[in-house]
Amino acid sequence: MTGTRRFLGMAAIVAALGGATAAAGQGGPAAPAFSDPAAIDNPYLPLAAHRRCVYRGRADDGTRERSVITLLERTKRFQVAGKPVDAAIVRDDAYEDGELVERTFDYFAQADDGTVYYFGEDVDNLRDGRVVDHGGTWLYGRVTDVLGVAMPAAPGVGDQYRFEDVPGITTESTRVEEVGLRVKANGRLHTGVIRIQEFIQPEGEVEYKLYAPGVGLVVEYPPDGRKAFAGCR
Repeated sequence: MTGTRRFLGMAAIVAALGGATAAAGQGGPAAPAFSDPAAIDNPYLPLAAHRRCVYRGRADDGTRERSVITLLERTKRFQVAGKPVDAAIVRDDAYEDGELVERTFDYFAQADDGTVYYFGEDVDNLRDGRVVDHGGTWLYGRVTDVLGVAMPAAPGVGDQYRFEDVPGITTESTRVEEVGLRVKANGRLHTGVIRIQEFIQPEGEVEYKLYAPGVGLVVEYPPDGRKAFAGCR
């Protein structure tokens, strides 16, 4: 990895972890700037490139799992350092053995330096087709003043950041472990793939994710199984 890539990756991480402090007017690094936040074209998380993506897998207990990721046409407004940011909304429908068990609305925005930030999620947990609770829900500006980092502008080996940093609800610490991998998913060979490790608290779980340039997430290894990219449109 070149010195430039290291600088860009670490700059994104520092901005993310310190930006909320600056936004609150307490000093620290400047908050990230968002000129066109919903136009998310980060090579490893190009959310604007697809309207709908599907992932399929199987848990260790044999449960068939399917996730349908849909980019919605509307946005959700947040305030960062007193300025409006219209974040993209991604709906994630999670199925187990064909039954919808969770529906999440995730909020993402890309800063001008290419870093994709995570602004939180609205969660519906379902049983027998009915919403039973909203456990796991959090939003930037309400529950926390710390932006999550979904993907640095130029991820490099050893880069560390937090996708979620919400004590009392969840903390997801991420580390880039490998770059330049070759991975086959959905019958296609992907090159330039990065592998990240996620350590999730309070569960104490570890999972791994593989991201391919131009596609995004292609393979996920949660603690209890595996999910793989099945196609986008």
